[in-house]
Amino acid sequence: PRLPVFTTEEGIKQIKQNLDKIIDWKNLNELIPKFYSVSKMKKTGIAGIFSASLELVKERIISISQKKSFDKLMVKKYFNEK
Repeated sequence: PRLPVFTTEEGIKQIKQNLDKIIDWKNLNELIPKFYSVSKMKKTGIAGIFSASLELVKERIISISQKKSFDKLMVKKYFNEK
């Protein structure tokens, strides 16, 4: 049997629905829906939310930060600082 997949499109919806909660830096993994954060589904949850975050950075909706390699990915709502 095939397991469900958390798609980029679903990830984009998830992040956009939570924009009001990511005014300050928040761990990207906290945005993964609970269903996809369990062990069997964790990889698809991470992949979907990560690819969605890259798309939203490109659209200037969120910003991503990582202090060092292999550290947590942090996201926050994009603010134009001009």
